[in-house]
Amino acid sequence: MRIGITGVTGLIGRAFGTLAAAHGHEVIGFSRNPSRVKLPFVREVRPINDGAAMPLDASGIEVLVHLAGEPVLGLWTAKKKQRIHDSRVEFTQRLARSLAAASPRPKALICASATGYYGDRADEVLDESSSPGDDFLARVCVEWEAAAQRAEQVSIRVVRLRTGVVLANEGGAFKLMRLAFSNLVGGKLGSGEQWMPWIHLQDEARLILWAVEHQEFSGQINAVSLEPVKNKDFARRLGRALNRPAFMPAPAFAMKLVLGEMAGAMLASQRVMPNVAQALGFQFDYPTLDSALQALIASAPER
Repeated sequence: MRIGITGVTGLIGRAFGTLAAAHGHEVIGFSRNPSRVKLPFVREVRPINDGAAMPLDASGIEVLVHLAGEPVLGLWTAKKKQRIHDSRVEFTQRLARSLAAASPRPKALICASATGYYGDRADEVLDESSSPGDDFLARVCVEWEAAAQRAEQVSIRVVRLRTGVVLANEGGAFKLMRLAFSNLVGGKLGSGEQWMPWIHLQDEARLILWAVEHQEFSGQINAVSLEPVKNKDFARRLGRALNRPAFMPAPAFAMKLVLGEMAGAMLASQRVMPNVAQALGFQFDYPTLDSALQALIASAPER
């Protein structure tokens, strides 16, 4: 199968592209800087033109996996929030036009989304049928998914992946958390009572490939593990796995003082379950936090 990937140089893009190629698929990468893409699993690189009404050429691609977007981490200035919104919503709207215009047209669009869709929900158990939240990230996710669903108007299958915190040595939040604990400044965030949905990078890549290959499925799917944990428990278990204490909490007031509105997203509680993946028979390699942490620590490069 010919699979296109936007965000091919990102953490998830690299992991998924490597896995797809290993399974015999042909990977076409899309990039704003095609000459800089030097990845062994990419057979072809096509450009992204940000300013164009149709920003890429998806002709001849059977499935497009859309993973690109402005990083959420960082101080949420008005300009940063606009970039977060536009890189997901406005760009995906134009991407849907590109898919409709392609000849031959892709059969499927697998579009990233996030568990931020659900907002801050305390202890409520959430699945794919749960209603969305109403904070900034939730509203972005709702619009983002709606933009992707425009492709359904031309009979393109659409899957929306609501991903939690991706655990990986190569980058993302886990790399920062591990560094903090290794330097004896790790601990819970705020009260630590907030639920934290997570997934190992390997399972994230496998779930995306599952969505690509199972052509009968469309709709939303929570890309999270079987075991959501409270932030305080995550900190305790990470500290134990690293043989480091978890005694340096980050108070909520201090986080809000330094990070502003973004702190609210880090303190939001989302007890998200992967009910659709379970019902459809997907098997997680790392269903529990302890199994994921053990694998990550065992495979981490020497410092």
